[in-house]
This record gives sequence, C-alpha cells and structure tokens, in this order.
Amino acid sequence: MSEFTTQVGMDVHARSISCSALDVTTGEAWSRRFSGEGMEAALVEWLRGLPQPVRCAYESGCTGFALQRLLSGEGFRCDVVAVTTLPRSPKDRRHKDDGHDAGVLLREMCNPAGDASLVWVPDAEVEGARDLSRAARAAARDMRAARQRVTSLLLKHGLVWNERTPTGRPKATWGREWRRWARGADLGDPLSNRARDEGMETAELLERRAEALSRAVAEAADSPRWKPYVDALCRLKGVSTGTAFLAAAEFGDFSRFPNGRSVSRWLGCTPSESSSGEGRRRGGITKEGSGALRQALVEGASTLSRQTPRAKPARKGHEVSDAVEEIALAANERLRARHRRLVEAGKGANVAKVAVASEQARWMWVIGVQVDRELAAGRAAGR
Repeated sequence: MSEFTTQVGMDVHARSISCSALDVTTGEAWSRRFSGEGMEAALVEWLRGLPQPVRCAYESGCTGFALQRLLSGEGFRCDVVAVTTLPRSPKDRRHKDDGHDAGVLLREMCNPAGDASLVWVPDAEVEGARDLSRAARAAARDMRAARQRVTSLLLKHGLVWNERTPTGRPKATWGREWRRWARGADLGDPLSNRARDEGMETAELLERRAEALSRAVAEAADSPRWKPYVDALCRLKGVSTGTAFLAAAEFGDFSRFPNGRSVSRWLGCTPSESSSGEGRRRGGITKEGSGALRQALVEGASTLSRQTPRAKPARKGHEVSDAVEEIALAANERLRARHRRLVEAGKGANVAKVAVASEQARWMWVIGVQVDRELAAGRAAGR
C-alpha cells in the first residue's frame, strides 16, 4: 500500500507545468495546467488543496532540479524520473502532448511493478561543481574548434607549418613561432587575411577563457569539500586534476552506488541489447548517464599505450592515505594490463578504451568510498 494518498505526474517546461493527479484511495482524478509568471506558487497552492500526503514526480530534462528543490522545501515528496527509463507505447508516441505526458508518468508512478529509475538529486554545492567542470570542458572544446577553423583556413590556401626542432620532430602549432608565422602569411586576398586575423583573435580569446576556467577548477578542487576526493582520484594514471574534479562532482555521493556494475550502467558504458527468444543481439554502449565524465575517461584511456609500470609521482601537499595509494596502484596495473590484453586480442582501439574507461569508473567508485570511510573516521575521532 502506498504511503501517499495522492500521486501527481507533472510535465515541466520553461513556461508551463501540466499536472495529472490521482487519489489512489478513491480513484478521483484531477488535471491542471499552470503557466506564466508565478506558476510555481500557484502549483504549490493547488498541491496543498489535494488529499495529503502528496507525492509528485517529473521527467529529467533541461529544467534541472529547481522545481524539485522548491517542492521539497514546501514539504512535498518530489522525485525526478530518468526519462530514458519511462516505458512508452506506440499509442503514447502517436498522441503526444503535455497533458498526455503527465498522464504517462502518473501511470508509471501508480504501477507497483513499474521499472522507472529515479535520478539522484544533487545539492546546490554539487551542482555548482558540475556546472563549473562542464563549463571548463566546454570552453576547452570551443577553443580547439576555433583553432581548427584557423588551421583549416591556412591549409585551404596551401599554407602548412613544416618547421622542426633540432632533433627533427615537428614543432607544435599554436606556439609563439607558429602564431608569428600564421599572422605573417599572405592568403592572397585581403578578405581571406581578414578572416584569418578574426579567427586567430577568436581563438586567443577562447584560450584566455579556457585558462581562466581551468584555474577556477583548480581552486575549487583545492577546497576542503573536494580536495580529499580529487587528491585520491589523481593517483590514477590518465586522471588530471580537472578530470578528478569532474568525477567527484558527477558522482556527487559515491555511496549511492551499491556495486561497480551500477557505476558502469550509470556511466552508459554497458552494451545495449535487443534479444528475443533464442536470438541474442548486443549493440553499442547505451551512452546513458554522465556524457562529460564518460568522454573524459575515454580521452584519458588514450594514454594507456604510453604508460609505464612506475607509480604515478605524488604531488607535494596532495598526499593520500596508504589504503588509497594501494588501491590506486592495483587499479593502474590492472587497467594497463587489461588494455594490453584487449589490443593483443584484436579489439579495436575505441572498444579497448571504452572498456578500460568503464572499469576505471569502478575503481574511482572504490577510491571514493574509501575516502568517505576515512573522512567519517576522522569526524568520529574529532579530527
């Protein structure tokens, strides 16, 4: 028997909220739509008039968790349902509108055999860390794209950087010499030269923005809230301060995962499946969960072929406990060996990197749980 008298499914948009409610004891149903300025206050007043206690839910999406926090603050139970786990029939897809979507969610809420998953709601501090780390990655991505547009423009006009170091290695692009060469190159037309100059100014502006956000991430990673986790996660090879901070923010609470398999599912690194009867067919990874962390770990796995068995040097002032160090050493050896085995078995480079990234996320979870234990023990001891 449900502990809630009224269940309310909500379809939430930027300027409107459509609700479908049901009194599970009497079967009485209501529907309302709120829009415009003050719609949240009107929603709260309407919910107070329903048979109590009330449970609300809405789908995860671009509106985030603001409404969940508002309703929870008003004393209502409010869940955020992972939109990818909601079952939809062909009828639901053919006749889709806000009220119908709210009804679909209500139907799943009232279904005792429902399989929809609830999204873990981060607090404001965790969401702030996520926003900052994602902004830093977006700025770096924008910078790379702007640089690529400039180099592509130069290549289109037959200009290729061929300078080499005394040892014969190609000199890096976007260094001081390269910039001087690129600005002094004649593309054959004043308008093309203007496009090159504007492109370089844009790239350099984005460089400064990316550097500023990278410094902000480093400062946040050194704060008491995040430093123990970032220092511990940085003991893994291929994990920089930025990646460790992103991982700590995306996990939020390491103890919310019961096992490593649930971590891989959350990261979206488990294979999709379409099986029926005797036929068994598996496809690519599901790509659910945190795309930012998944991408960062796959990028970090690209360094595995160049890693050595030596331990990762510890940074001064960022030491970790012996237990964390032992876990990290075991993880680094295991991940390096697994990547080598997968490549030797003929697996594609991307398949190997994704497999290692999935396991690395599990090791991160193990390390995060260990840090949780150490912090709890420190608090208990009054440290």
